[in-house]
Amino acid sequence: MEQISKEQLALVSMNVILHAGNARDYVFQAVDKASNGDFDQADELMKQANDEIVTAHKAQTNTLQLEAEGIDIPYSPLFGHAQDTLMTVKSELNIMREIIKLYKRI
Repeated sequence: MEQISKEQLALVSMNVILHAGNARDYVFQAVDKASNGDFDQADELMKQANDEIVTAHKAQTNTLQLEAEGIDIPYSPLFGHAQDTLMTVKSELNIMREIIKLYKRI
C-alpha cells in the first residue's frame, strides 16, 4: 500500500497552519478597520482572509483525498493541529463577517 511520508505530511500540515494563521491575521485586521469605519479596507482584508482559508482548505482536502484513494496517511498530531487551526479560523472568519455587518449598521 502506498503511503505519504511523515515529512510530506508535516509539510502539508505547516502549509495549512501558515495559511490559516495568515487568514486569522487578516480577519482581525479587518474587524479593526471596520470598527474605525474603513469598510472598503475591511472588505478587502476579509477577501484576503477567505483566499488564505481556501488555500489551507485545499491542502487539507488534497491530503484527505489521497486517503480516500487508498494511500495510507500516517497518524500525525501536527496534522490534527493543522485541521483544528483551520476549522477554528473558519469559525472566526464567519463570526467576524457578522460583526462587520453590525459595524456597518451602526
